[in-house]
Amino acid sequence: MQNLFENQSSRIYFDASLDALFLEYTNKVISHGQFVIINTAVLNAFVKLQTVKFIADIRKMGVISTESQKLVVDYLLPGMVKHLNRKDLIHVQLVNEADVFSKIAANTIKDKSSRTMKSIQISQFHDCAKMEAYLKSIIL
Repeated sequence: MQNLFENQSSRIYFDASLDALFLEYTNKVISHGQFVIINTAVLNAFVKLQTVKFIADIRKMGVISTESQKLVVDYLLPGMVKHLNRKDLIHVQLVNEADVFSKIAANTIKDKSSRTMKSIQISQFHDCAKMEAYLKSIIL
């Protein structure tokens, strides 16, 4: 794994075995400003890579504002899709089944993005092994 960014709430890394960029929240996000910094780092890393796969492990993210959700829908994911230049973005959300708030945020982002962007495939998983099997099954 190649670490690309880390702060007190997250780490961003590239997993070559899955050919995927990962955003892993390691603690709760403390503010929208911090969320902006993290997601700007994600987009900057993504455009430097040749992958079409982006995984957001939001199991420890905590509650995020509607403003932060809007940033993902209006800035992050469209920036990734634009970079891919007609290739589909494979976006996976790894969510905690028991955390109602992160599930709501993930579903909101999934629903809004799916309605506004055609070249995005969003999947949600609760189990890491199933997520990895899914990522390995994608033939590009």
